[in-house]
Amino acid sequence: MAEPVCDDTVQKVCIETVQTGDQVVFYGENRHSLLPVTVNLELSLTNLTRTQGAAGPFVLDGNKRERLFTLTQRRNASWSYRYNFTWSRGDITARHDDSVSYRLPFPSGRSFNVGQSCDGAFTHSGAHRYAIDFNMPEGTPVHAARAGVVVSVKEDSRRGGASENYQDDGNHVIIKHADRTLGQYFHLKPNGASVRLGDRIQAGSLIGYSGNTGQSTGPHLHFDVIKGAAGIKSETILIRFNTSRGPVRCPSRGTTLSAAN
Repeated sequence: MAEPVCDDTVQKVCIETVQTGDQVVFYGENRHSLLPVTVNLELSLTNLTRTQGAAGPFVLDGNKRERLFTLTQRRNASWSYRYNFTWSRGDITARHDDSVSYRLPFPSGRSFNVGQSCDGAFTHSGAHRYAIDFNMPEGTPVHAARAGVVVSVKEDSRRGGASENYQDDGNHVIIKHADRTLGQYFHLKPNGASVRLGDRIQAGSLIGYSGNTGQSTGPHLHFDVIKGAAGIKSETILIRFNTSRGPVRCPSRGTTLSAAN
């Protein structure tokens, strides 16, 4: 049995290999308490073939260790293997319910300006293309855009800045929806979450307070809806907001949006 190999950053997702005779069994472990992840493995094999299991990507629910696949010696000769793995937040098999209309993630009657929208030049490109940033003062109440279960909370960071070096420092609340997509609320202030892991949240419920932690150039709330992907970047999903002026998708940068009552 080899020691588990875990990700380089938060040490929350691991791969373990167990050798018995002419076989090697791969296990995946997700050490997040509730957050589902998608794991992708790339293999380089010599005289081995996959005899059980699939090629992936693999979805691991929170606090799960699962057998992924088995490699077996092909012929009576030396064999070897190498592998690399990546993971992303969310379930790659999730199918978004496009009939859902999302609340704006702040109190009814309040209005805020869109600082960065879909395909924004700073950070909203590629897999992140459908994220929305709302400019708001630090300490603004953040409300759930859709009902679900809290699967990740971070509120211990006091670091922030424009560099990618701050990507892992963003305080956040992540909520899993009924369709297994995830709603992400990032850059909360230190100690700025008002919910805990496992809480069941209704749309419109207070979940925290905005801030300026993580990769951020100024106080704002980053909101997106994601599913897992084959890589390290989860895939954002195009959604529809319910505003005081009706439904909106991908509001233009500089637009002021008011939450419906």
